[in-house]
Amino acid sequence: MAKRARKVAGKPRWRQWTAAEARRVVKAWRASGLPLATFARKRGLCAERVRWWRQRLGDGHAPREELLKLVPAVVTGLPPSTANTALTVRAGDVVVEIADVSAVPPAWVSALVSGIARPTP
Repeated sequence: MAKRARKVAGKPRWRQWTAAEARRVVKAWRASGLPLATFARKRGLCAERVRWWRQRLGDGHAPREELLKLVPAVVTGLPPSTANTALTVRAGDVVVEIADVSAVPPAWVSALVSGIARPTP
């Protein structure tokens, strides 16, 4: 049940939202495409309140931790189709061509690209 807002100096004070009210606000925020803080500020709302209701109502989105997970992987070598494949690295005016990528260690290529991309003092 929603509590009525009391007026102090002509302004309504804080009042508790119902789940339906909160659901409408969260839906409007999602539809706006704005960051939560911006949306709340433009509407005169507290961003933490909207965030709390979003979590309480279960907004249907996976928590950020679930979205950003690495999966285990094992690199066993180059597939046969990439043997004798050329690689071209361009960094500004510098072009390095490697005729056979299977003949060059990946760490060497990484070090080369890092050195080329680094600005000169």
